[in-house]
Amino acid sequence: MPPAPRLSVVVPMQDVAPYLPTLLVTLRRTERRDVELLLIDDHSRDDTAAIAEAALPSFPHARLLHLDATTGLSAGRNAGVAAASAPVVTFLDGDDWIAPGYLDRALARFEERDVDVLRVDHTRVTGNLREVVRNPIGVRGRVVLAREHVLPVHRPTIVDFPTAWSGLYRRDFLLEHDLRFHEDLLTAEDRDWWWRVVLADGRMSFEDLNGVRYRRGVATSLTQIGDARQLHYFDSLTHALDAVSADREADRLLPKVWRGYLSILLSQHRAAERLHAPARLEQARRNAAVLARLPQALLRKTLVMMSRADVDLLVRLGLTVPDVDRLQLSRRQAAAEVAQDVDPNTLPGAAAR
Repeated sequence: MPPAPRLSVVVPMQDVAPYLPTLLVTLRRTERRDVELLLIDDHSRDDTAAIAEAALPSFPHARLLHLDATTGLSAGRNAGVAAASAPVVTFLDGDDWIAPGYLDRALARFEERDVDVLRVDHTRVTGNLREVVRNPIGVRGRVVLAREHVLPVHRPTIVDFPTAWSGLYRRDFLLEHDLRFHEDLLTAEDRDWWWRVVLADGRMSFEDLNGVRYRRGVATSLTQIGDARQLHYFDSLTHALDAVSADREADRLLPKVWRGYLSILLSQHRAAERLHAPARLEQARRNAAVLARLPQALLRKTLVMMSRADVDLLVRLGLTVPDVDRLQLSRRQAAAEVAQDVDPNTLPGAAAR
């Protein structure tokens, strides 16, 4: 008999029959036999469920679950966490795959560090192109308080890389802090969830492990759609604003969450041609509504070091800025206003690239 599971791998799936065999092959390379595989089928219309069911006997612990009336990646992940029998969980998407030995090394590192959250790097795959994506933090291989690495506002930090599958999580930690995914979100479900994980103040480490191969441009992905589901980033980021607003350090962290909101708003506006006409109209309406909410008292801290072109575009979309020049967005701020910029590779514990 295989040992009791120490890690549950939650894989929500919908219509990923062309990609699922690759993921299953790479999962079979895991040497540890205390890994549980939970395949969550979300009403697939192709052979996804049949491929998953046929693969179950080749794993020491594996189950195929089916979502009921609910649908979406969030619902699948929540169902997987609820069904998991191991004390540690991780997430994978059915159209991605993993490097050989990744789960063995990640689980060993998780147990060695004795953490609640262990974050790893990943490789972004677009066709034949490969791009290594590293968590933007120099302190690696030791326990940190994640909220201390949220700033500065104007540079990418750990909260700007909200990928649930880039980590392992203590199941009791997720349950204790009610760190469920919002099931009303069919896209952008990771964004507010990751903010809430960071704010929960668990023991967290960032490691020099690169195991997940994240496949971009999949035709069946909801990120490729053009209807109103593509606009769920508004709802996800509003959830994030609510979570940060209720935090004990709201004054310090709100400019960061607002800056992320504005950055995504800008990028989505510039890609609006992929949306259907009704969704474009709704996007414009919601842009204006969100920008009207940005407190004037936070303008300078939120917009610091933003290009004048971006600020001017936000104004055209509905942001009220009384006088852009008076904000002095390019002026170097005092140390008390933002975290000091440093080269992450010079910090203690930093890893050579």
